Amino acid sequence: MRSDAKHGSWGYYLSHGSEPRTGQRQQFRKTGFKTKREAASAVAELKTKLDKGTYVKPTSRTLSEYALEWLPRRERSDKGLRATTLNGYRRYIEADISPSPLGGMKLTDIRRYHVATFAADLTKAGRGAVTVRRILTLLGTIVASAVKDELISANPALGADKPALSDGPVKVWEPDEVRTFLMRCSQHRLGALFEIAVLTGLRRGELCGLRWSDVDLAAGKITVRRSRVTVRGRVLEQATTKTRAGLRTVPLSDAAVGALLSWQLWQGQETEAAAEAWRTEGHVFTMEDGRALDPSYVTRLFSTLRRKGEELPPLSFHGLRHCAASLMLASGADIAVVSKLLGHASIAITADVYGHLVGTIAQKAVDVPPT
Repeated sequence: MRSDAKHGSWGYYLSHGSEPRTGQRQQFRKTGFKTKREAASAVAELKTKLDKGTYVKPTSRTLSEYALEWLPRRERSDKGLRATTLNGYRRYIEADISPSPLGGMKLTDIRRYHVATFAADLTKAGRGAVTVRRILTLLGTIVASAVKDELISANPALGADKPALSDGPVKVWEPDEVRTFLMRCSQHRLGALFEIAVLTGLRRGELCGLRWSDVDLAAGKITVRRSRVTVRGRVLEQATTKTRAGLRTVPLSDAAVGALLSWQLWQGQETEAAAEAWRTEGHVFTMEDGRALDPSYVTRLFSTLRRKGEELPPLSFHGLRHCAASLMLASGADIAVVSKLLGHASIAITADVYGHLVGTIAQKAVDVPPT
């Protein structure tokens, strides 16, 4: 250690070991400490890290710079990454992480309290608990890669406190409301799509991506193989579903088979009417000229039909999936069976989402007087 009389500060010089890549002796210098004690403490900490092999050479790269470098690298390394997932990563990085004060910080300067402040700022800005949790999970993954790249020694996002999720039950329509909605849908050419949604619990993208080659009406089943999704304004069809459990066979009730048969006849008439203008890739549900459906169009149509006449209680298109689950459970289906039909990754997910329905249905069964 030595003092700098000109600037009234202290500094240190340390020679330690060899650089692994070059074999040259490693030399460390740093000045600007106010006291001899501060300089001594800093050099002691440095020597400990060097002895333990935990020393990481300081980097000037910011979190934002590294995140934008990490994204295409992740895309190249994980070919199984879904386009929607990658798009979500890009959106969170560009809209939330990079513009934030945290994004402008050097990776080596970020501490846990900075991450906590970042999370709090997201909540104050009106981001929902689910979104904040996803952003923090992504942040942790990015910073973990920086640790592997030996840009930092520890992950400051590890174990970050995440906002609690609401314990409120999912919203579903009562059976009479479902019946009213399906009656309205029967007046529209795509009414069968909504009927199949309620009878099977298929997701919007799965319904839009369903092809006749996936349907076996004689055996009364469909195989879910693909999904149509919107990514950055473009509609893509993915050959894989949301999870491995999503690739599944769904049995069809007599009502579902009847709905598909009726729709098949209707589509046949449209094919004849369109003649050479008919454009098809074999999708079950299409526009009048055979083109595959845009998922956003299906959502808008659902909203229009919900408000038609006497408006039904608010519900998203995904809410039809919840209605399907509640109807299955009400009919006595085991929750494990419902989990498989919905394509959940585990029964625990189904229990978390619909456990309250199981309890309600069980109570109604108990309340029924003996005959």
